[in-house]
Amino acid sequence: MTESSCRICGGDFERAGAASRLLKEQLKKIGVAPEILRRAMIAAYEAEMNVVIHAHRGIMKAVLDDKQARVEIIDEGPGIADTDLAMTEGYSTAGPQARQLGFGAGLGLPNIRKSVDRFTIESSVGKGTRLCFTIYLKPQTGGAEKPNSLHVAAGRCTECLRCLHVCPTRAIRVRSAGPQKLDYLCIDCTSCISECPGGALGVEPTSPELTAAADSVLVVPSAVVAQYVSAWSEADVEGALRQLGFSKVIVTEGAESALRAAVLEYAAGQPAGPVLSPVCPAVLNLIETRFPSLIGSVAPLLAPLEAIREELSGRRASFVVLCPAQKTLLGMGRGPEEVHAVLPSQLESKVRTILKSRCGAAPEAAAAGVGDDPRILRVTGMAHVVRVLEEIENGDVADSCVLELYACDEGCFGSPLLREDPHVSRRRYRSGRAARPAGKAVRRQAPLEGRPGMRLDSNMAAAIEKLTRINRLLQGLPGQDCGLCGSPTCASLAEDVVMGRASADACRRKRGNPDETRRGLL
Repeated sequence: MTESSCRICGGDFERAGAASRLLKEQLKKIGVAPEILRRAMIAAYEAEMNVVIHAHRGIMKAVLDDKQARVEIIDEGPGIADTDLAMTEGYSTAGPQARQLGFGAGLGLPNIRKSVDRFTIESSVGKGTRLCFTIYLKPQTGGAEKPNSLHVAAGRCTECLRCLHVCPTRAIRVRSAGPQKLDYLCIDCTSCISECPGGALGVEPTSPELTAAADSVLVVPSAVVAQYVSAWSEADVEGALRQLGFSKVIVTEGAESALRAAVLEYAAGQPAGPVLSPVCPAVLNLIETRFPSLIGSVAPLLAPLEAIREELSGRRASFVVLCPAQKTLLGMGRGPEEVHAVLPSQLESKVRTILKSRCGAAPEAAAAGVGDDPRILRVTGMAHVVRVLEEIENGDVADSCVLELYACDEGCFGSPLLREDPHVSRRRYRSGRAARPAGKAVRRQAPLEGRPGMRLDSNMAAAIEKLTRINRLLQGLPGQDCGLCGSPTCASLAEDVVMGRASADACRRKRGNPDETRRGLL
């Protein structure tokens, strides 16, 4: 059994959600099944928001064992005069500030009761309210580890620690041997690559030299073509790519458009709620690792590169990849065909040389930007993606819409493997300027499944025991999340100690002797 508590401040909408996030993290660490986790999060978030909206202050306490989660929320506030009426959908006493922020629909208490297995509420007018709920737990099943393609060149590490703080799954550690990744947490995104000034983190091509066979196909993302269209037309760029020796060049735009149309068609037949497009493999990895309860919201289709790979089954092909997730995705396909991962930098000098010799270097006028479909909410950048997924998991997004979530800013245009600013290159890239065959959407045969993710142990009772030890260790740490110990947060350090990845004296601030020159941070 393990216990936790978190204070809630009435009227503090900026920090609202901290208590339910703490509970969510604890449930994920003990390996609760995604569908149970989703119910618990809806109930906890609604209960916390009731305190923020209506009370002066409160506290959320949680007791977890391998059978159930017992949560108690006690607040000091005006209380509820008629609890039966308060349980009626649509009834609300929320003030104007809460309503302006989108709260106060009168669904909080009814949603809590629907989401839990046991529910009680007691309230005294002028004193406050005590709400208790219980959810019976069951462990997550499956969850095999999957490969990743993030390359670590430890000798290039400058120990700046930037990678520690941007990783969305806290998969990076920086010890004496340089950056280390926890493979079971790494989602192959580009967050750490973007922040690494020394080039210690990146993607490795299949071969250091670009080679093209007469019977092989080159698959190029639209964002790569956009790197050249300020000075040459898309038709010129594709011609230069073919001149490298490939029998055919496929730009991913056709597959991306086909996927978009197929997801919209799929969403039209679904009940209320957001549908997530599988357009970005790094985001899919994030969902499988950190948000497994949302797997059912992902449209059952293949990502564009994966769909093209299926179409080329049996042929030799080279794919220009813009992130480790794309390289991993291509390596997981079926069939004995030879598939190579190529980096944009391997094309750069050769393509520009061909273009200059064939077309000159006179720039053309900037083209109009691609129009976004109003039926699709496009979210780019890992920080924004995580926030949106958090809100969906909390039950705070019920809109019937399609979401395209991209780990990089401006989608693949923002890959750190590209030179151009993503806002500039995306604006000037105009869909359809070069005639291309239409792509094809491909339905997913093997379903997505949750990964081990944040689970501390495959056995829930053992995970709870480890979580108890982590919480005990955490009480003795400063809580400053400075990263000087080589772990991204104090909670991560406590976990590393319990899991045998770090020593108990790793915290430099706790020892009272911080090295003020180490890494130039203090």
